[in-house]
Amino acid sequence: MTRSQRLPRGLFSLVTSLGFGALPSFAQDDAPFDRTPQDCVPLTAIDRTRVVDDQTILFYMHNDRVFRNYMPRKCPGLERQNRFMYETRSSRLCSIDMITVLEQWGTRLEPGFTCKLGDFHPLSPEEAEDIEELRKTGEDEVGSEAIETSPAELPHDPAPAEADVPAPPDAAEE
Repeated sequence: MTRSQRLPRGLFSLVTSLGFGALPSFAQDDAPFDRTPQDCVPLTAIDRTRVVDDQTILFYMHNDRVFRNYMPRKCPGLERQNRFMYETRSSRLCSIDMITVLEQWGTRLEPGFTCKLGDFHPLSPEEAEDIEELRKTGEDEVGSEAIETSPAELPHDPAPAEADVPAPPDAAEE
């Protein structure tokens, strides 16, 4: 295509935004919610965070997505202090990165425990809202009411446990 046959930039941008820009939003409405865990999230996309407990942090993104990071181990003081910091050498926060709890000591913040992040699991906005609500009501486990439990009685075995063990050879028989 020669220079004279090209579309003017403004017209190309308009065609692109009208022709292709509407397609992704239409396709997103019909697409199932992708629950594939992410190893990393871009730092520039993080809008805010919310500490749920000593092992769970919600990451709210600028694009209205929410990720739940469930750390492999509890991070002491995270829920109580409700603040943390992180350092990364890239433009992404990843599951291999560490967070450090910031503890209040008088008027200054001091570094506390350092803990490894887990994978970033996508949540719907409704799920994030439910988790926030459970946190406010003081539920220990997110979704703890979803499973009902009741005590069960084990059947009684009438045979003694020693019956399965063979008797030792008698020394007098030799």
